[in-house]
Formats: sequence, structure tokens, C-alpha cells
Amino acid sequence: MKNIKLIISLSFLLLFVSISCDDDDPVQYGPEGYQKVTDAFIQVITPVISFQAGVPAYHMEFVLVNGLKPVTDVEVYSIFTDAATGDQSNEVLLDSYPMTADATTTVTDSLTYAKLKEGLTINGNPLPDDELDIAIGSGWQFRFVGKRADGDIPLAGSIRVGVLSRFAGLYKVLESAYYRIGVLTATWDGQTRFIGSVDATTFSYNDYWGNFAWGGHEFHFVLDESDNSLEVPVLVDGDRFGGTRAIGCTTDYAIFTSVPCDGSNVLIPDDTNGKHIIKLTYGYFTDGSGPREFYEILEKQ
Repeated sequence: MKNIKLIISLSFLLLFVSISCDDDDPVQYGPEGYQKVTDAFIQVITPVISFQAGVPAYHMEFVLVNGLKPVTDVEVYSIFTDAATGDQSNEVLLDSYPMTADATTTVTDSLTYAKLKEGLTINGNPLPDDELDIAIGSGWQFRFVGKRADGDIPLAGSIRVGVLSRFAGLYKVLESAYYRIGVLTATWDGQTRFIGSVDATTFSYNDYWGNFAWGGHEFHFVLDESDNSLEVPVLVDGDRFGGTRAIGCTTDYAIFTSVPCDGSNVLIPDDTNGKHIIKLTYGYFTDGSGPREFYEILEKQ
């Protein structure tokens, strides 16, 4: 009986070995041990590029991971949307990039405004010669096409170039204070904050409320271009950090006793060096408790 079981077991083992030896290995490896895939794909390194008038050029980078059906070139096509009108341009070939025989090819390029606008028209008119005339909130979107011997293929992924205000960008906190019911509780001098632009006069303060991390949230402030004063805070969809309600100098001047309203909530442009200054006073009020007051002086880096 034992011999019969042994013979049966050996038979299954021989059958398994025979099948395994006859089957093709479904995994194939290219140069340097990279596992090859049937179709190439794109890894985007710079999915969002911030365009600001006056910047000479913008870095773009992506990686092609090639496949068993190799892509020889990657074409990048561009289309522009005008925030002022909502109109879209025609689509043009931004550039074509040759691929190497390696498993991966890294593509980098330096995009100037001249290159970004070339060949694009909206309602038959070219984009403005002066990049300062591009409306805030406008932008370009790129798509990828792979060139192969058996025909072109779309490559998933995209890159967006968004037009920001010259006042948007990374700011360093020069001076700060958080008062909780009249008591200085925190400062965050030296930290950095990203100030985004929603449109030409609306800016976003992202991921923080004063010294408190507030990931994924933001409040806005609105610029009055006649005197560079700011309305702060402007809540987004009623979203506030804490307390019963948000407070600002325009509506709650008397509540701010620990941080200044006078001389605050202003934008001080620096047209020579771009070291713009933003001064902000804002807070929130908790019924039955009292005010939480925040003050910051930010300098663009």
C-alpha cells in the first residue's frame, strides 16, 4: 500500500516537473533586471507646474517605463484654457522626445512662455505676447502619445501648468503670535506657508490656521487693488478651524485686543526683488470662552 502511494506521489511530481519545464516563463526581464510589461507607461514627476509671469522657464519631468512593445518616441500635446472667458484653444504638439533602448527613459525639459504659447489660438487669436496678460487661473494641460512600430498609443497621465498670481508662492513667517483668550500661547517664526491664487484678487492660505496644522483645508483672503488691503479670513464653503465663528478685523475690530488690526491685513508689493510682504490678522471666537487671535507677517521667498 505504501509503495502504491509512493508511486502515485512520484507520478504527480514527474507530471508537475514536466508541465513546469514545458511552460514559458510569463515574466520577462529587460536590461538591469527591470521586469518588462507589455505596454509602456508614464510616471509623471512634475504633475503640476506653477506658472508665474516673470519666471524665465519651468522644469518639466517624466519617466517612460518601456514595454515588450517598445515606444520609440513620446509626443506631448498641449491645450490651453483661458480663465477669463472659459474658452479652450486648439491642441498643438508641444514637443516630441526620443526614447532610449533602456528599460526607463527620463525626460526633462525647460519650458519658456514662448514655447508654451507657440501655435495655440483661442477663437482664432494667438495667446498674448506679454505673459502678464494671461488671466490668473488659466492653464495648460498636456497629454502623452507613444510612437510604436505598430501604431501610436495613448499613454495615461497628464501635466498641468497653472497660472498663478505673482503674489502666490512660498512665504516665510517673519513674525507671528497666537493669543488664546488674551494669553500668548505660540509663535511660529521661521516656518513656511504656501499662498495660492484662486483668481486675480483671491488668495488661499493652505493647510494651516496660524500655527495649527489643518491639512487639506484652506481659508481665503481677498485683495482690494485700490489700496492693497485684504479681507481676512474668507471661509471656503463655511469651513472654519474652530470655535463658534471666524472673526476678522473688518467685522470684529473690537475683539482683537492682543494682536493689531491697524496696519495689518495688507499686501506690500516688492516689484524690485519680489519679496512681497503679507500681514494677516484673523481668528475665531468660542461662545462662553472668548477669542483666539492670530497675527502673521509673511515674506515671499
